[in-house]
Formats: sequence, C-alpha cells, structure tokens
Amino acid sequence: MFKRVNAIIWLFLSGFYCFPLFVGAAEAENANKPVPAAAQETQATVTNKKPVPVAAQEQTTAKPVAQQKPVKSQVSSQSQTSVDDEIRRLSQEVKILQLEQAKLSLEHERELLKLQQEKEKLVLENELRSAKETHLSAELNATKARLELENALQEQKQAQQQAYIDAERNKLAMQNALQEERNRQRELQFQSERTEFEFKILKFHFERELLEGKIVKRSQTEEWDQQVNKPKEYLKEPFVDGHLIISDRRIVLDDPILQGTADYIVERIQYFNNKDTEYPIFIIIGSCPGGSVMEGTRILKAMEKSRAPVYVVVKSFAASMAAVITTLAERSYALPNAVMIHHQPWTFSVGNAVEQRENLKILDEWSKRLMQPVADKMGITIQELVEKMYQHNSLGDWFEFADAATQFKWVDYIVEDIRDTSYTKQPADKEGDDGTFQFMARARHEKIDPQGRRYVKVPRLRPLDVYFLYNPDNYYRY
Repeated sequence: MFKRVNAIIWLFLSGFYCFPLFVGAAEAENANKPVPAAAQETQATVTNKKPVPVAAQEQTTAKPVAQQKPVKSQVSSQSQTSVDDEIRRLSQEVKILQLEQAKLSLEHERELLKLQQEKEKLVLENELRSAKETHLSAELNATKARLELENALQEQKQAQQQAYIDAERNKLAMQNALQEERNRQRELQFQSERTEFEFKILKFHFERELLEGKIVKRSQTEEWDQQVNKPKEYLKEPFVDGHLIISDRRIVLDDPILQGTADYIVERIQYFNNKDTEYPIFIIIGSCPGGSVMEGTRILKAMEKSRAPVYVVVKSFAASMAAVITTLAERSYALPNAVMIHHQPWTFSVGNAVEQRENLKILDEWSKRLMQPVADKMGITIQELVEKMYQHNSLGDWFEFADAATQFKWVDYIVEDIRDTSYTKQPADKEGDDGTFQFMARARHEKIDPQGRRYVKVPRLRPLDVYFLYNPDNYYRY
C-alpha cells in the first residue's frame, strides 16, 4: 500500500516539476523583449501593491498614447506572476507531504520493529516458563516420592508410639486408682484436722471479741473522762461573784492586727449573731500590740452594730489599736496584771514637702477619729490626752496595769478569775520535733560558743515583759 502511495506522489510531483520548466522558458523569452517605461511602472505598481499618489496618476494619464503599453501585455505579466506563486506554493506542499510520508514510513517501520522484538521476547519468555515448569514438575515428583516415604516411616513410628502410650496409660490408670485411695484417706484425715482447727478459730474469735469489747469500753470510758459531759452553759450576765464565765461564743485576737484580721473577727461576730442574739460574744485578747487602723475601725464598727453584746477580755497585753478596741467596747474585762498602752497613731512616708503635708493631714484625721472617742470616754479633750501621754512617758507611750487603768476608764472590770466553758475536751499536748512540748521546743536548741561553753538562746520578749529566770552559769542567753 505504501509503495502505491509513493508512486502516485512521485508522478504528481514530476508533473509539477516539469511545468515550471516550460513556464520559465516563456518567461525568459519575454524577458529578452524591451518593455516600455509605462509598462514597467504599471508592473511595479501591481507587484508592490502600493498606493500611487494622485499627482503621479495624473502624470501617467497625461502621457501620450504612444508611450503606453497595450492592455494585453499587462494581463499576461500578471498571470505569469500568479502562476509562479501557485507553483511555488504547490512545491512547498509537495515537499511537506513527502516529509510527512517519510515520517509515517519511519514510524511504521519502528512499530514493526518494536512488535517484532516483543514477539521474540514473548517467545523466549514462553520457552523459559516451559523450562521452569518442567523443572518444577520434576522437583514436585521427587518431593512427592520423598513425602510418601516419610509418611510411611511416620506411620510406623506412630504405631510403635501408640503401643507404648497404651501400655503407659494402663500403668497410669493403675497408679491413679492407688493414688485416689490414698488421697481419700488423707482427705478424711484433713477434714478431721480442719474441724479441730475451725473449733480453735471460733474459740479465738470469741476471746478476741471479748477483749475488743473491753478495749472499746475502756476507750469510751477514757473519751468520756476526757470530755466535759454536761450541757453547755450560756449566761446573759457572765460576771458572777467575781468570776468571769466565758462561753464558746469567743473570738481570739492575738498578734498584730494586719490585713485579714478584720475579716476573721467580723465574720465570727456575724456567725454568732446569726446563731443567737441574746447571749454575749467575747473577744479574747491574749497579747496584741495593735496594728492597722483601717482593720481596727472595721472591728469597732462590727462591735458597735452587733445585735448581740460584744465584750472584750484582756489577759496579758493590749496596746495601741487593741487598747482602743478595749476602751471603746460596750463592756471590757481584764486581769489585774494585764498591761494596756495608749499612744498617738504613727506612720512612715516618703516624698516631697507637699506629699509629706498631705500625709500629715491624713495622720491628723486618723488621730482625731481614733483618739476623740477615747478622750470623750475619759472626759477630757484630745489635747489633754496627748499631754498626759507625754507626762507619763517621754515617748508618748502611756501604759498602765489594768487594775490602775480602771480609773482612766480604759477597762471596765478587773477580774481575778476567768472560767472558759468552751473547753469541753481535754487539750492535746503538742510536741516539737525533739519530743518536748511545742512551746518549749524553741528554747531546746543547744549551741556552743567560741569558748566551748554550751548555751541556749531564749526568744525575744514581748513589749514590757521581763525575764525572771535563775541563770547563774549564763546558760540561757538573749
């Protein structure tokens, strides 16, 4: 098929190649003839296809008729040019077709070659696969023969093992029967021993229950003895025959009055008010050096607005804000050797002169708000109160023992006996790390000085307190 197509294309191309030869000869013959100037200009105009100016057209029109070429020559020249262009175009298309034909032929040959190679490859693979199958078949036959031989040997061994197993089974059956009889006898003996052991366990449990009952009874007795086993007593008038009777409606105020102290006391005043408004609430001051005026004024306001009466009891020391709280309480009690101190409020600040004057105004205002109620209760003015402070002490710290403070109305009643009914259980002894009582643990850390002498450093005393301690060898040191 490709050969026929090539022959047709070759004949077609031969015709096209011969035609330009005849046309070229005609063109050469016409080229040897002289061309008039007017014809040359017309040919140039047609070939270049450029617009001719109007002036040039007029000149051309104005030329004599004798100089113009006949119209037939112009048409012949244009036809010749069109034929040349068509021949060239056909020649190019023929060349393109030839190239495409050559390309198709090469691709066809390449595909044939590729298919031939694949065919040869498949033939070789089939031969190799046949060889492998033949080899595998031979191996399988050999393996089959070997396995048949092994199976025969295995069956023979299994038969021998089965005979041995049957003999062993019979032997074990006889041994098991003998062992079962022995086990039955042992089980009977074990049941007899277990019955005897269970009887002992029951006897032990009974004795233990008796003992536990005695222990529980003793513990209950001890717990009963360590408690106050009578109803709680509440009195509207706690001061009876020189005895101050305090109930469990008590709030302890020890250490400085700092941020959070007012919350602690006010919350408990509210709690006891919510529980009962008939019986008094006691604020117990063991040792309080005073503190924040903001916290203290909150405590005073809660005491003033409490629905239940709030009484203050001073046991050891009440100074500054604590002394103000004691003095302004609805009713106050104190042991005779308790110490009370009144002085002016103080603070510290930094800043320029304007800031210091502003801080001084704030301090004066707080002094007025705290000291005026105290001066009013004493029946004097603030100025007189300040003067008396410095008359009694060069630093302005006016302190008095409670039995003397009653004449200045700092405290209302001096009591010789305080009975606290809130302790309904025996207090537990809190021990330190070294086994001593907790309050003694700080004074039990013995040291050695550079001279090799042992000593104990005692803690710092509270204000206005003194040591009354026998210490001839300087063992206790401050």
